[in-house]
Amino acid sequence: MRIDLINWRIPHFFESKREQITVKSDDIRAGFLDFFRQRGHVVERSDTLVPRNDPTLLFTSAGMVQFKPYYSGEVPVPYRRAATSQKCLRAGGKANDLDEVGKTSRHLTFFEMLGNFSFGDYFKREAIQWAWEYSTQVLKLPADAIWVSVFEQDDEAYAIWEREIGVPVSRIARLGAKDNFWGPAGDTGACGPCSELLYDRGAAIDPNATLENDPNERFLEFWNLVFPQFDQQLDGSRPPLKNRGIDTGMGLERLAALLQQKDTVFDTDGIFPIIEATQALTKVRYDERPVPFRVIADHVRALSFMIADGILPSNEGRGYVERRLLRRAARFGRELGLEKPFLHQVCHTVIDRMGQQYPELVEGRVQIEKIIHIEEDRFAGALARGMDLLDDVFEKMDRNGAKVVPGEELFRLYDTYGFPLDLTQDIADDRGYTLDRAGFEAAMERQREKARSAWAGSGQDAIAPVYRHVHDEVGETRFIGYEAVSGQATIQAIIIGGEWVDHASEGQEAEFVLDATPFYAEAGGQVGDVGVFDAVNGNAQITETRRPVGKMTVHKGRMLRGVLCVGDKVDAFVDAPRRAAVMNHHTATHLLQAALRNVLGDHVHQAGSLVAPDRLRFDFTHFEGIDLDRLLDIERLVNEYIRRDEPVQTAQRRLEEARAAGAMALFGEKYEDVVRVVEVGDVSLELCGGTHVPRTGVIGYFKILAESAISAGVRRIEAVCGEPCVDALQARDRQLIHLARLLSANADEVEERVRAVLDENRRLQREVEKWKQAAATGAAVDYMSQIREINGVKVLAAEAPGQDAKGLRAVLDNLRDRLGSGVIVLTAAQDDKVSLCVGVSKDLTGRIKAGDIVKELAPIVGGGGGGRPDMAQAGGKDVSRLPECIAQAAEVVRGLLP
Repeated sequence: MRIDLINWRIPHFFESKREQITVKSDDIRAGFLDFFRQRGHVVERSDTLVPRNDPTLLFTSAGMVQFKPYYSGEVPVPYRRAATSQKCLRAGGKANDLDEVGKTSRHLTFFEMLGNFSFGDYFKREAIQWAWEYSTQVLKLPADAIWVSVFEQDDEAYAIWEREIGVPVSRIARLGAKDNFWGPAGDTGACGPCSELLYDRGAAIDPNATLENDPNERFLEFWNLVFPQFDQQLDGSRPPLKNRGIDTGMGLERLAALLQQKDTVFDTDGIFPIIEATQALTKVRYDERPVPFRVIADHVRALSFMIADGILPSNEGRGYVERRLLRRAARFGRELGLEKPFLHQVCHTVIDRMGQQYPELVEGRVQIEKIIHIEEDRFAGALARGMDLLDDVFEKMDRNGAKVVPGEELFRLYDTYGFPLDLTQDIADDRGYTLDRAGFEAAMERQREKARSAWAGSGQDAIAPVYRHVHDEVGETRFIGYEAVSGQATIQAIIIGGEWVDHASEGQEAEFVLDATPFYAEAGGQVGDVGVFDAVNGNAQITETRRPVGKMTVHKGRMLRGVLCVGDKVDAFVDAPRRAAVMNHHTATHLLQAALRNVLGDHVHQAGSLVAPDRLRFDFTHFEGIDLDRLLDIERLVNEYIRRDEPVQTAQRRLEEARAAGAMALFGEKYEDVVRVVEVGDVSLELCGGTHVPRTGVIGYFKILAESAISAGVRRIEAVCGEPCVDALQARDRQLIHLARLLSANADEVEERVRAVLDENRRLQREVEKWKQAAATGAAVDYMSQIREINGVKVLAAEAPGQDAKGLRAVLDNLRDRLGSGVIVLTAAQDDKVSLCVGVSKDLTGRIKAGDIVKELAPIVGGGGGGRPDMAQAGGKDVSRLPECIAQAAEVVRGLLP
């Protein structure tokens, strides 16, 4: 049930003892989890904001998202009861509260959801009983102030509330599917009827209100009990869940507002310190203009957690949402007079306030601050460009006599440049224009629809049902590849064309599932193994290894001969030389991260990687380019680690123990309670499930090939080691030797010789420019005889043969000195491209602007351009229409002159 609560009041039962209430959000969270821990629930850590194994979700939007496979039976259930405080984000995709933030007292994009869960264990009775016990005995909410709603067809839940809990029928409402049928989270998965607990704020608010008709928001929903018992399919069908259960959700911030007697969630102890941090930077008071403070507080919380979970600003998907949140917060900051970047300062309060519960915030403090700062700077530049664009829109409207700014232009300003509509409105009001808001909203809706249809989920393919079915039957695959690159195993299942079959014959493409395998499945940036299956009656070439469901390994390949059947014994052989090359590169990435942190600083964290047999790619957090000398220092340090022949050891440890020992974790990754730790001497300690060399000396040599930026605050290094390193170095040697021969020099003389050639080339270019300018401005072309006078203004429109854009500017400057007051339009064609240059003398820019002339003429030659009032340039592609462009110049000037 969705209730928009605007300015809901303090619960009446607390009004007389306001000063006595000191419950904190941290205490509420801890108390909830402890309540369910005492009732046999495993208290699970919050999942990341990036859903794993769910291609239908943009962000984790509810507590049950990480448990979806447990309800459907895709993976073995490690426990039957769980409780969490899950960080959630509703700012894009199916679940999106972005536009409501700040307008109401309760909407947030980022929030924590308290929840208890059952997977094939307890069901409605226990869920309802515990919810009532927690609400009335732990939270001390008056029983007679709690109302409940149930799904209209759910007689079972209704009976439990009435007969076992004792809620009067007058406080129980049966509602339809819109209000009381939940899910799924995404397009598929667990769903079912639900029952909600609502707090009655009193008849004084609205004596006639009911749960179905509550216009004044008398009833505050604070807990939703979902009873997942169906499994929504893409085709719309809802078969029964394998593990029906319980999924409850209660917003921590909303509960804190209730218990702390606050009018809004923004005034609670979890959010208000962020508002205070913003208020310290501005002279505007929160009570004077609360909305900007609230939006900033919410958005900076969301940004901090998104970056901590490895989401980086970009122009698509999650990164686009993140960039939009940041720009929206920055725009609201401008309403408070905060013109310079400030969000990177406010985020410190988020980290200090929530870092104890979410250590990833503390670990990513430097990255969070830097990335936000960089994005704020970029937005300032985009905003300045938006102002220029808005000026152009107004000028065009003036020429056409228009007074309404088109909705498409408003949307382009908003979407491309982050230009706020209310700022556009203010500027338009000052200049006497109105806005086409209906057109803007239509463009916004088209963009939303486009985003919904284009969203590809988490970047993973939807899991085909056949893999789930196979997993249900055969379970997980035991991995023996850490100890060996070959082994005997039994075929458990064969899949061909999405169908589970009993055999594969020569020439067929097939997928095989074994009971045990030495093949490493693609994970953690490391590519999957390839190799051969060999059996008495047939063999297969394996070309891909992956894990589509849980820890079940699927080997994709082609039958080379004979037949392989379910139940056959096979000898599985990994391509050992290829695996060795992969291991070289994987261990090298650990050495590289250690070297980067040593040279650049502890702010460096892995943000992604590719480990292949022929190369490695390592993405990491850093906020500026790395100069050549420092890059060579990093490379030299990695090679020093290799020469030291450090031992590489692995061990299984509890996650808390590994973190305490300083083990590095992948940015934004969630780990199991027991993790594999890879230790390289005293150089590196990382959480990693990949395969590695026994000692660093095996790697041989390491060479960096390239370093580049891939997004705000993230750099990328590409490198090679071992045999591919030899190949790369020899290829560079061949290039150097061939270049030396072309220059008739020795290899050690190439740099000096190239510099000499470049110097000579520049000298000759200068000579050519001099001759071209002399030819263009000399007696060969009589420009002055082509001058016309239009409305008292001298106009020269002519072609300057053989000139490029730079040459045109030089000719223009020369002619402007000779002409004095007037307008000059010059064109030239070179290499099937048109260059156009327009100059207006300073005394005339108040009457006519060079940029306006260019905008009229450039389309004639199939191009566009712009510039200053006194000089503008354009390019075009249609050389054949150059004479027409020159001929039209005078009429264009005539039309623009007042």
